[in-house]
Amino acid sequence: MNLIDRYIREVGRHLPRKNRADIQAELHSLLVDSLEARVEGEPTEEDVINLLKEFGPPEKVAASYWKEGQYLIGPRLYPFFRMVVSIVLIVFVAVQLVLLGIGLVFNQATMPTAGWIGEFFGGIFGAFGIIVLVFAVLQRLGVQPEMEEEAWDPRSLPKDEDDDPISVWGTIIETAFGFILIAILLFLPDQIGAYTSLRGELISNPVLQENLLIIILAILLGIGLDLFLLWKGQWSLFTRLAKIGINLFVIYVLYQLVVEHTSWLAAHNASGFFETLEAFPQGAAPSPEFLQLLVMQSFRLAFGIALIVLVIETLNLIYKLIKKTFFSPKPPVTIPAG
Repeated sequence: MNLIDRYIREVGRHLPRKNRADIQAELHSLLVDSLEARVEGEPTEEDVINLLKEFGPPEKVAASYWKEGQYLIGPRLYPFFRMVVSIVLIVFVAVQLVLLGIGLVFNQATMPTAGWIGEFFGGIFGAFGIIVLVFAVLQRLGVQPEMEEEAWDPRSLPKDEDDDPISVWGTIIETAFGFILIAILLFLPDQIGAYTSLRGELISNPVLQENLLIIILAILLGIGLDLFLLWKGQWSLFTRLAKIGINLFVIYVLYQLVVEHTSWLAAHNASGFFETLEAFPQGAAPSPEFLQLLVMQSFRLAFGIALIVLVIETLNLIYKLIKKTFFSPKPPVTIPAG
C-alpha cells in the first residue's frame, strides 16, 4: 500500500461513515491530479511526502469535510477531547487507588465501603462532565486548535490496511478495573475469597494468596498493553502479537490456578462440583469446612471456564493473523481516480 492509499485510509477513519467512500474517492483524485501537475514522469516518495505535508495531518483534512452545524464538541476538537479524557481518567483512577492503598495501610481499613465506591464512580463522572463542559465552551467560542503540521510525517502513517481503531472507552474501563484489582490484591490479600451470607463471614482462598505475584504480573501486562493502545489509538501487527503473547501467559496462569485448585481439593478428599452441591446439608447450617470446599470448587469452575474461553479467543486471533499474513496477501488498495 503506497503512501497516498495509506493517507486516504487514515483520513477515512475520521470521516462520517455515510459519505466516507465518496470523500475518499474525491480526495484520491485531488491528490493524484496535484501530484501529476507538479511532477513530470514517475513521482518519487519524497514528492508524495511533500504533497501530503502540504495537505496536512489526516485528522485536519477529515475535519474539513464535516458539515458545518451545531456541535457539542466538533470534529476538530474531538481528537484532543478524547486524548484529555483518556489521560485525566487514567490519572484519576491511579491517584484514587494510591490514596485507597495508603488508607488501608495506615488506617487499617477493611474492604472499600459502598460510600467509597459511590464517591469513586461519582468522581469519574464528575471529571468527565467537567471536561465535556470545558470543551463545549471552547466549541461555542469557536476555538479551533491548529494541527502541528510541521511535526507530522506522512511516513508515520499505518502500513497495515487491516489496522483497526481501538475501543477507547472499553480500553479505559478495562485499565481502570485492572488497577482496582491490583489494589485489592496488594492491599487486601487477606480478603481474597468469597463472602457468604450463610455464615456471615469471608471464606478465604489459599491458592490465590499463594499465587499473588504471578496474577498481578498477568494483570500488569494487560494494563501495559491497554495504555500503549490508548497512546497509539489503533491496533497494529505489533500490538496483535503482544495481545497473543499476553493471552498465552494468562492461559498459563489460569491453567496453574485450575491445577492447584484441583490439587487442594484432592488433598481435602473433595469430589466434583455437582457432588459437592448435592452434599449440601439440609435443615442445618453448613460447616466452615463444607463452605471452604464449595468456595474452592466455585473458583476452580470459574477459572476453568475462563481458561476455555481465553484459549478459543487466542486460537481465533492466531488463525486470523496467520491467514492474513501467509494465506491472504492483499494487493495495494487504490481508489480509482475520477
